[in-house]
Amino acid sequence: MQKHILFILPYLNQGGTEKQALSLIEGLRDRYKISLLAPDGKGAPQFRALPILQREYTKWEINFFKGLPELISGIKEIQKEQAIDLIHIHGAHELMLAVRWIVPKIPIVFTVHGYHGSGTKFSYQTSCWFSNWCADRVISVCEAEYNLLLELGLDKNKLHLIYNGVKEPILDIDKSLELCQKFHLDPSHQIILGTAARLDEAKGLTYLIQAFAILNSSQSSLEQGAQDRNQDLRLVIAGNGDLEASLKQEAQDLGIGDRVIFTGYLNDLPNLMQLFDIFVLPSLQEACSLACAEAMSQGKPVVGTCVGGIAEQVSDRETGFIVNPRDPEQLAAKLRELISDRHLRDRFAKKGYERYRQLFSNEIMLEKTAELYDLYLSK
Repeated sequence: MQKHILFILPYLNQGGTEKQALSLIEGLRDRYKISLLAPDGKGAPQFRALPILQREYTKWEINFFKGLPELISGIKEIQKEQAIDLIHIHGAHELMLAVRWIVPKIPIVFTVHGYHGSGTKFSYQTSCWFSNWCADRVISVCEAEYNLLLELGLDKNKLHLIYNGVKEPILDIDKSLELCQKFHLDPSHQIILGTAARLDEAKGLTYLIQAFAILNSSQSSLEQGAQDRNQDLRLVIAGNGDLEASLKQEAQDLGIGDRVIFTGYLNDLPNLMQLFDIFVLPSLQEACSLACAEAMSQGKPVVGTCVGGIAEQVSDRETGFIVNPRDPEQLAAKLRELISDRHLRDRFAKKGYERYRQLFSNEIMLEKTAELYDLYLSK
């Protein structure tokens, strides 16, 4: 009989936490029996389509007094189906207290998926406290967070570094052509800069829009001999979020509204990303970016900021450029350098793909996670 692993998530939205958990479930469900306990959300359909045992509970931030009993009953129902051998909790350290109280003897693996906002350091600190009390093993998805967790007092013997990994995409040129038509893109005549992110403050998209405006205002910055290459630049921003309206307005105010394309959230991101000449990650806070790994898996040169784990993904001047956050002038300068040098883009692209295969492939993530599970499941 396969060992039984229960995944518990605090939400099922459309972010990196869910994508990574989904990849783990899809990649490991032939090796283990996997069940899922999670609230409903916009990202739920992909999980609900999986042939695994699933139960829902109400998000704690919506109604704690309803969600906690539902979490308890969900664990007990899943436990009745088959004894749970290990529980993997993602993102929300507070869930560990309830789980440890309900099933005190079942090993807990907890993944820190990165925290954002003004209370970031306190979130990391409480994550360390809860992990020291409740977790048997803790996964950090980048070395920057690994070091921060140690600094804040997490037991080193519990901590493991496992980078987020992504599958190498299977691309469909017809779907990419459909996206070209939908968003009025022409890769044969345009230089397409692209990013994929939640439209919120932590992703630094306002600085990317400002950098793009700088590029479009400096006629002498691009390739010599090109005919008005500024008009051939496009910026594609894939994602949704609270700042969508204000970012669109900013692009209009800067006079580049006709060259900045907001696609909204796309399930078909790889075929859109195939159209990019350069991938840009202007984040102010970031752990291990799945979008960056996806860009590297397609051999895209990357310009990213020196925050969190981005500098671990992008090797500066080897697979792309690392710039300071909140610095549109520097970001524009590095983008200008890549736009004007096709050979540099090609060199970064090749090295970036090699780095993806070495560190950020889905296979590596799955194998390292299974090795961690088996520390307990093989007993």
